[in-house]
Amino acid sequence: MNEQDSRADRQDPTEAPFAIEELFYSRTDKRGVILAGNEVFRRVSGYDWPQLLGAPHRMVRNPITPRAVFAILWSTIQKSEPAVAYVCNRAQDGRPYWVLATILPFRDGYLSVRIKPSSPLLAQVKSLYDQLSRQERAGELTLEASVETLLAALRSMGFADYQSFMRHALATETTARDQTRHHRDRLLHGDVEKIRRGLQEVVATQATLVDDFERLRILPTNMRILASRLEPSGGAVGAISDIYLSISADLFRKVGDFTLGEHSLCKHMSEQFEKAVFLTTCAQLQAQVIAQAQQENSSTAGFNPASEASCLAELGATYRSAAALALTEAEELAKRIDVASNDLRRSMLSLETITVIGKVESTRIGEEGERVAATIDQLHSHHLEISKLLGTIAHLSRTITAELVLMQDSFIEPRAKPQIHPPPPLTFAAQSSPVA
Repeated sequence: MNEQDSRADRQDPTEAPFAIEELFYSRTDKRGVILAGNEVFRRVSGYDWPQLLGAPHRMVRNPITPRAVFAILWSTIQKSEPAVAYVCNRAQDGRPYWVLATILPFRDGYLSVRIKPSSPLLAQVKSLYDQLSRQERAGELTLEASVETLLAALRSMGFADYQSFMRHALATETTARDQTRHHRDRLLHGDVEKIRRGLQEVVATQATLVDDFERLRILPTNMRILASRLEPSGGAVGAISDIYLSISADLFRKVGDFTLGEHSLCKHMSEQFEKAVFLTTCAQLQAQVIAQAQQENSSTAGFNPASEASCLAELGATYRSAAALALTEAEELAKRIDVASNDLRRSMLSLETITVIGKVESTRIGEEGERVAATIDQLHSHHLEISKLLGTIAHLSRTITAELVLMQDSFIEPRAKPQIHPPPPLTFAAQSSPVA
């Protein structure tokens, strides 16, 4: 038994017990009144169905969980968006139990799916909650101040906002749960971490690309200034410099759109991918709820089993469709990065052709033309490096696309997989053999 399995097996005797492979759910209306649930929920809560059905869900709330957490949850689900939070509940006998709750808005209510948290992140959350709840109960923090304190604490942990934290928490806890000896079925097929690493490498490569373009930016201007001193107005090298400046200015703009700001393809790709992973995990958890509900005998629970099964199936289809759409959009963005990278590489070929012609013309100026030729050599070196970087980005985007296709195939439906090949390397003419 490995260390993680051992941690997962250990039960705190002061907590209401449930196993890491267990999953429980409850369904409420818009006001939070309990309409249905599964046997694990009933057992862990310690209540009987007549006590649970029709009661507000806050009956299992534990004051250890700060009010700020519920405020953020409520604000999120009221916008019809899924929400995730670590929550400490309280059983009827007073014993606490920690869960990671995923709340899925649906029609006229909500479905809350809970799993047992087992990752190291839980310890950080417990410490944060303990501090916040004590300050709330002591009247040291208003609800608004508590929310801001919670968000500030998450930012100090490296999360931009609550949404990024909850997505990370869901991914972390489901991965920890998957890796135990109790739960062998992975929620997601395809290497999610490989895609994340690929995206991080794309971002790093883009940063280097922007730096190289910044260094490139001044060189054609220098070439134009040199040409104006060495040849008459309207000379060939000056004209070539002007053409280079015009084309490169448009290329600089495209690179900026490709890599920077709100229109960055990679930024949108990262956001869409994390959304796809989050929704896919929600859908897969919901599928497990359906599977577990089908194995239970809820005929004496006090709600209609057939009606509940129909409701769960409809909810499952809703989130499965949303997850499929998010995966498709992420895949399309990955393909767009590939296309944009190769478009930029072709534009670099145009610039390289201009510099080759400029090298030829500089030899006609005489010895002074060597200064222009030296500048052109610098341009050539930058072209080679930039082309290499763009090739790396294109290759990474195709690798990411291949992994997304794998996720699509396993999650949505089998389909013919496209052949993913890295783009062919671009080669520039050697400067020692210029082409006129």
